[in-house]
Amino acid sequence: MNAPAVKFERKDIGSANVKFPSGTAMPDPMDVGVDPYAPTKRTQGIKVKGFQAWPQKPGPFPAVIILHERWGLTQHFQELAFRLAAHGYVALAVDQYSRTGSGVTSDATHADQLMAKVNLPLLMQDLAAAAEYLNYQDYVKKHRIAALGFDMGASFALNFAASRRQLRGCIAFYGKVPLDGLGSLRCPVQYHRADHDDRVSLQEVETLAAKLLVQKVQCEVHTYPGTQHGFFNSSHPDIYDAAAAEAAWGRTLAFLDEYILADHAGVRPLPDSQRTF
Repeated sequence: MNAPAVKFERKDIGSANVKFPSGTAMPDPMDVGVDPYAPTKRTQGIKVKGFQAWPQKPGPFPAVIILHERWGLTQHFQELAFRLAAHGYVALAVDQYSRTGSGVTSDATHADQLMAKVNLPLLMQDLAAAAEYLNYQDYVKKHRIAALGFDMGASFALNFAASRRQLRGCIAFYGKVPLDGLGSLRCPVQYHRADHDDRVSLQEVETLAAKLLVQKVQCEVHTYPGTQHGFFNSSHPDIYDAAAAEAAWGRTLAFLDEYILADHAGVRPLPDSQRTF
């Protein structure tokens, strides 16, 4: 499946390394306006790091939170943010290792060690903060946010979708399925499965699809013949599959266009009065 044509050229895309607080309120612009020392004051709590790309054209635009693989927030995921921005999204790649030193590695053993240090409840707090940070920006459509995760990040994206009712959609690439948390998942899901996956079982994915079907939640599962876990990541040429990656990217954009970019009667975020985050 071919990807839709881009809407913005690279010269129209802005980018920045960003930090936002987790566990505390976003800073109020009015406070900065009346307090000249506000920008230099230390914020209580953790600061989550990320890389953001967005169209520098009149908005607002829907947003996508990108959750990286166990390798860390590498150049591959920064480039992915640019690719999403070219299609009309504000893309925020969250550093899921912000609390443990923002590690990046190409060594599988080290990557697994980094992944093992992630505290799931604290990460869910950080992802909620990422969504609030995006809602705080005037160029982002409020609550028009999706999660896009890969490998470790795909599993966390599914967890986040189950915990945050305002999420408009979740796209997971070959991530382990949080079977215990599926009962509260209500947004549409698109799952991309490797044909030969040594980390995620077919039974997990089938359970995901069956459970969401019972809950009347839209769920697409796409399997790519001959592929291995991690087939989308071009920085790992030993497992990268260009044809499968192109097809998966086209389906990803089509899913985002249907459930996040366009209004969809079946997916309505809760009003502010009922929000849990």
